[in-house]
Amino acid sequence: MTDQAIATSETEVSNKVIPWAELVLFISDMKYLNMNRVRNLSDIFHKVSVLAPAGTPEELPEDVQWKQYHPESSRAEIWNNQLKTTDKEWVLFIEDDEEIKFTDFPQPEVLNEKLWAPALINREEGERVNQFYQIRLVYNTGEAVFQGRNLPDCTHYITSNGIELLNTPVQLDRSSQLFENVDPNVEFSIASYAPQTYLVEGHRYFKEGKYNYAAAQYRQLLKAKKLLPFDRLAAVNGLASCMAERFKWANALSLTEQSLQAESLQNIPNLIEYRIYQLKQQWDKAFEALSRYHESLELHTRSSFDVKLSEEETLINLADLALKSDQRERASEYLNEFFKIKNGDVDPSFVKKLLVLCIDLHDKSKSEFYFTRLFEGRYPDQLDQEGKEDLNDFMSLFMKNEWYEFVYNIYNELFDEHPDEDEFRRRLIVVSMKTNRLEQARRLAAKVA
Repeated sequence: MTDQAIATSETEVSNKVIPWAELVLFISDMKYLNMNRVRNLSDIFHKVSVLAPAGTPEELPEDVQWKQYHPESSRAEIWNNQLKTTDKEWVLFIEDDEEIKFTDFPQPEVLNEKLWAPALINREEGERVNQFYQIRLVYNTGEAVFQGRNLPDCTHYITSNGIELLNTPVQLDRSSQLFENVDPNVEFSIASYAPQTYLVEGHRYFKEGKYNYAAAQYRQLLKAKKLLPFDRLAAVNGLASCMAERFKWANALSLTEQSLQAESLQNIPNLIEYRIYQLKQQWDKAFEALSRYHESLELHTRSSFDVKLSEEETLINLADLALKSDQRERASEYLNEFFKIKNGDVDPSFVKKLLVLCIDLHDKSKSEFYFTRLFEGRYPDQLDQEGKEDLNDFMSLFMKNEWYEFVYNIYNELFDEHPDEDEFRRRLIVVSMKTNRLEQARRLAAKVA
């Protein structure tokens, strides 16, 4: 290589966003290959390698290495072989359609051979996000760090070498199923199986409603002496979930308490407690549990097989519990936050609920805002009979709060639009007197006489 070529190569490396790590993209099925994505990754990482079940495509960028693996090879074997060929200390493995979130990506100065960053894998499922931990960013010494078959696992390597894990994970988002190619029977057929296999099996049994079988998997995992902390928490939480589903609420609550004492930054224990207390109609305790969950929602969970509810669902549930536990002001705060998140795109019944709550709390500005929003497009000339009755009911509540000027403006405009509507005339007379518009009140009363 010429001096100029060497200089160019060094410049290219220095321009990489993450020059200190190699990125390995494992493709289980060629349907996941996106060449634009591969190009983008090669602009970010020092080196990109693609491990795939088919031959090299013609459009592969020159600086990307392509390796075809044998379909009978296990994923752990393929990944270990890749580690033997890399020249970088750090290697990040991602799979199929996984996307890296670079916002909180760990910096090399906080990592070393005894301190690794785990990967938190997020997968949306309906209105919820399922979250799983795995080890994907590994320090490469040329040794085989992965055990298992199609569920590559570093538990033995980490626990045997005194390696600790950062609290800030590498975050990966994916749409495809994480454990689609994992067969627990195949994984358990070897001595060096991944402990997480019990969690995969337990999760599948749980989703099938086979809670006794699921609980047995979680108990078996908890017998292990060496576990990664996020897997141990997942096993305790899984067992607690099984107890809750079988209405063994005291046992479930005991387990959630143990789990939260071990680690407060996780979701499922709080959600289990929320659900149990909700079913027991202990609204204060249910509200407390869901509030704890909501307060830590933006922080990284430290448990695998965890779940996040949507912000919208959480706010609605918090508002409902706040109302049931007579915390109307808190309920209003949550509903207002929901309204903002939805950019006002909510059902009229929701706006009506907010309006009633704001009136009850004597919040004049918000009451006026939600009243205007509720009758937008109907007031003053498109009101049907039901709309007129609703409007009059709300104006009566405004009058009780002595918000006379707003009520006057509403009925003055309504009467101009509906001069034959006696109810509007009568109400305008009353509010005119309340606002010291006595001459107008007399004129209106004279027309009635």
